[in-house]
Amino acid sequence: MTQTLNRPVTDQTGPSPKSVPPHPHYALGTLIALGILGTLAAVVVAVIALTVTASRNSVDDAIVSERVDAYLAEAGATASTGDVIPAIVPKADLPVATDPAVAVAPEMPPAPQRSTPAIVEVEFEVVEGVNVIDPASGVETETWGYRLVDGPDGVVAGTPGPVIRARVGDVLRFTITNPEGNTHPHNVDFHAVTGPHGGAGDTTVAPGETKTIEVRLLYPGFFMYHCAYDDVPAHISHGMYGGILVDPETPLPEVDHEWYVVQSEFYTSEPEDGFAAFDRRAVTDENPSYVVFNGAVGSLTDDNALRMEVGERARIYFINAGLNLDSNLHPIGSHWDRVYPEAALLATPIRGSQTTLVPAGGGTVVEMVGQVPSTIVLVDHALARAFDKGAIGHIVITGEEQPEIYEAVGGAAPADETPAAEHEGTGGAEHEQPAAGGEQVSILPGSSEFQDMDSPDEFEEGETPGDYSVNVLRVPVGTTVTWTNDDQMMHSVTAADGSFDSGLLDAGESWSYTFDQPGEFEYFCSPHPWMRAKVIVEG
Repeated sequence: MTQTLNRPVTDQTGPSPKSVPPHPHYALGTLIALGILGTLAAVVVAVIALTVTASRNSVDDAIVSERVDAYLAEAGATASTGDVIPAIVPKADLPVATDPAVAVAPEMPPAPQRSTPAIVEVEFEVVEGVNVIDPASGVETETWGYRLVDGPDGVVAGTPGPVIRARVGDVLRFTITNPEGNTHPHNVDFHAVTGPHGGAGDTTVAPGETKTIEVRLLYPGFFMYHCAYDDVPAHISHGMYGGILVDPETPLPEVDHEWYVVQSEFYTSEPEDGFAAFDRRAVTDENPSYVVFNGAVGSLTDDNALRMEVGERARIYFINAGLNLDSNLHPIGSHWDRVYPEAALLATPIRGSQTTLVPAGGGTVVEMVGQVPSTIVLVDHALARAFDKGAIGHIVITGEEQPEIYEAVGGAAPADETPAAEHEGTGGAEHEQPAAGGEQVSILPGSSEFQDMDSPDEFEEGETPGDYSVNVLRVPVGTTVTWTNDDQMMHSVTAADGSFDSGLLDAGESWSYTFDQPGEFEYFCSPHPWMRAKVIVEG
């Protein structure tokens, strides 16, 4: 479309009062030239500034670097990466160490009493066999492990394997023998070793073979080792794992106790005649039947508990061998006063931790102070693993009471906690006063362990795990039966028909009931309703 602009025609030849005065017109080329000159000037200024900066002595940078190094030094960290790996002393110049370098769980070998590197000689042999993994139920399974050549007598499982202790910069001269009577090839993959597969390929031994490697320990820390032959998950799940401590050049401060603890998992089928076979599918499904400390349920409880005094400091070197689960390491009734995450001993420790996370194949180093007399319960705080699968240990602290830290101030019991209900036929005995004579029933240690509500062996004498010393008790009319709680947990003796109820019985307490009517009386424990038994009263 064409637009036409019509202007009025005028005869005026000079400028009108509203016309634009004469002015110069700059060419477009002139403007472009000016822009280029401005850009060139800016580039020249930038080049001059960079030249001046590069010619300085970087005083400000030096100040910043100095301050950062000072801060890291105060925090206990290494200011330069070159300080982590020590200077390499040639193997030909190293003596053979005479320090004790190995121990069996839960013991730790003492720290090396030397300030220079050495050759540390360690000899393992592979052990294969069948061993008890749950002493309370007597369940056994096939285990494979490591033990010391010429080590302590009585080591038949080798699960966990011995703990090795050396110093950063040392050379580990490691020899492994697979005795002729064994069935499977095995090896060792050291997480502390810098080299192909952590040494696994060069330590692979068939039955009847022996091999040796020499490896430089470059990094301080507490590291896992394990078998890495063929079906690696199966070898680890059978028990082939342990720990190696590499002390830094400046070792950790001395403490009153040092202990070696390994968490691990067993994958088994349901026991038949006391033997639980290995379940490879459960490994893939990451569903262990047992999660344990130091190779078996109960290895750190009761007579096997760790012990310390009020005011003492203990250090635990901990490995989570897995195979699959992370560990949530928690001391019930205390704290970790110091935690070296990932067992990296040059790291700044965390102070006052409640629970520390340890991945499968990793480790940690934790310290605890005995503050008050008590039994600290060591658990994986994914608590089904503790209470249902076995990951429980005890640290018994003895000494004088510390009321400024902890004191039970008492209080009256609720009025409805009368020990004996006033039903007809009830003897009415107090908890702590069992009736003389009559029949005795023990509430068994470990009876609170969870089991199916309708277990087929519930009322059989061979029930596993057992709840009561007698599952079906036959008595004549007029018999007084006394129950004693020999477990550590509270229990009750509660009739299914409501005819009697002991209330809660604490550990060691007893309660009696006189049966003056014939009949069959089923009873259970209120806090643990899978605990069931019967009294059959005959007239």
